[in-house]
Amino acid sequence: MILHQTDNDDLAQNFFARDYHDRGMLKWGGFYLSDHTSALAKMHAAEQVEQPLPEQTAAVVSERLAAAWRSQQPVHLQLNVVDDNQTIQLLDGVVAGVFDDQIICQLPTGKCQSVALAAIRCVVLTKNVH
Repeated sequence: MILHQTDNDDLAQNFFARDYHDRGMLKWGGFYLSDHTSALAKMHAAEQVEQPLPEQTAAVVSERLAAAWRSQQPVHLQLNVVDDNQTIQLLDGVVAGVFDDQIICQLPTGKCQSVALAAIRCVVLTKNVH
């Protein structure tokens, strides 16, 4: 037996029309796992793409790398290599040495990475963070 169904329906309609405020996607925030939040953070970081700087000549690149190596000043490199998202790859570190047509760059993590001189688009000398 249903008593006053129309009154209950009106009450529910009035509640949702006047009193209930849907928080949208905020209500799902508690369901995110740490893997989801880290993936979202990476996705948002990838959206902030550095604009390509003007391409430097091989002489300018060599000169700046030599100056950075002599002073052990960190460098910011833009490479002529694009990733899957068609963004220019970047490399930050200190020039640790030269081997043939490769430079060895020590990354902030302590690991070393070799880069072909021909693959370097632009060299920017950065400030020491000591």
